[in-house]
Amino acid sequence: MRLILVRHGETVWNAERRLQGHADAPLSPRGIEQARQAARFFAAGPAPGHVVSSDLTRARHTAELLGFAGFATDERLREMDLGDWTGKWIEQIEASEEGAYRDWRLGSYTPQRGEGWGQFRERVGVAIGEAVDRSDGDVVVVAHEGVVRAACDVLVGLAPSSLSPVAPAAITIFDVSHSAQSHSARLVAFNITPSSDDLRTSGLDHAPV
Repeated sequence: MRLILVRHGETVWNAERRLQGHADAPLSPRGIEQARQAARFFAAGPAPGHVVSSDLTRARHTAELLGFAGFATDERLREMDLGDWTGKWIEQIEASEEGAYRDWRLGSYTPQRGEGWGQFRERVGVAIGEAVDRSDGDVVVVAHEGVVRAACDVLVGLAPSSLSPVAPAAITIFDVSHSAQSHSARLVAFNITPSSDDLRTSGLDHAPV
């Protein structure tokens, strides 16, 4: 079967380079259009066996715009809890804690009162494993950049330091077995974007979560 992960479309805070974590900014007009464009990927194919979304509004709205109805939600598919960084602008963080934002992107730094990479990776892995076990057909997960990166680590051993940022509304695909055990999958495609313009911004920090 295939496991298809979709990052939510751009939010108002993404556009402002402001970190969300468990906070819940709405999709921007651009993010709505990105999700609508990504829906074309699913329109021509067979319906998936199971669709699950993060319970945060930006992911649920994206799932609706992708054309899914009656999908499940799972709070374990939320973005990483950013603790004291929640609501802060990237420029604020870089000015006050030099190198910390980059190290967090690489999976080696945890903000105060935030969630560590290992803890986050574990909860995402369990949620994805259960979603795969629940389905006889393809599984679609609509969630967040961190969730896609955690899935890459759990399923094929790609650490955060080995991955480029995941663009808004980008699609990532794995071939998986029902066990969905660590390193038991194959990465079919990574970061398929609605528009090539979404990949043109250079730099490690262009896609705040």
